[in-house]
Amino acid sequence: MLLERLFVGETFSGSFREPSFPFLKTIKDYIYEEFSEGDPVFVSSSIPYLDLAARMEKIRTRIYENISLKKFLFPLFESLGMDPSDVYVDLFRLRCIPNGFHNKPGSESVLYIHRDSWYANPENQINIWIPITLVKPGAGFTLYPSYFQNPIPNNSHLFDYKHWLETGGFQATTHSRLVEKIFPKPNHVPKDSKQFSVSGDLGDYFLFSSHHLHGTEENNQGFSRFSTEIRFVLGSAIRNHFGPVNTDNRSTGTTLYEMKNLVNDKILPNEVIQNYVNVAALK
Repeated sequence: MLLERLFVGETFSGSFREPSFPFLKTIKDYIYEEFSEGDPVFVSSSIPYLDLAARMEKIRTRIYENISLKKFLFPLFESLGMDPSDVYVDLFRLRCIPNGFHNKPGSESVLYIHRDSWYANPENQINIWIPITLVKPGAGFTLYPSYFQNPIPNNSHLFDYKHWLETGGFQATTHSRLVEKIFPKPNHVPKDSKQFSVSGDLGDYFLFSSHHLHGTEENNQGFSRFSTEIRFVLGSAIRNHFGPVNTDNRSTGTTLYEMKNLVNDKILPNEVIQNYVNVAALK
């Protein structure tokens, strides 16, 4: 079963089937419309950061407001053997990583290696990483498979999801309390002989458990990379506490209240969420 294999650390890559492709085309169209003066991968790497941030916010808003986008994901989940009515999805995370971004002040937090659970995400969350433009090897992100079941010292105990929301939440670029944000990271750089880089192009996807230790790579490919990430859980896995065991996460709060059912747009019952959070907490 695919889910069982994901939850022991296996990863999978593939290509979108034709019924799902409008999902990608719509996002790509939004990007090209917002960067209409030229090729977005070059324009986005040449404009000031605040201009880039403002444009990305406009694109994300269009994605969030387009409720029809979710229906194009049904064939994808069905092809993975997952029932869409059991899928709970977070907001789509659209990212633009400009060429040489890592040389700019304040970019360090983007590069921090982490597990998503350190940011109060569920231990059994699954991620689908989707390149919207070309992402060359070494310009995407790195996974450290040897740490899937092994802990690494980190500062996740400093992360509280309520405080995170009060200071702007995910992908915030402007907020009066932005400097207060806590970005979890390991206490030392991991060493893993099995680490590998994830890359791809439009139409590809990479499926993995967010329990994997991973981090964004420097972009030296000469142009920006645009990608989106779908973060989701299965309601049955949450109810049955099925998934990776918490090894080193001490963050507080949960993003489960942000995850809505793919079919009816409802969240999981409060008692189900709280029971999962209590059981998953590191004792």
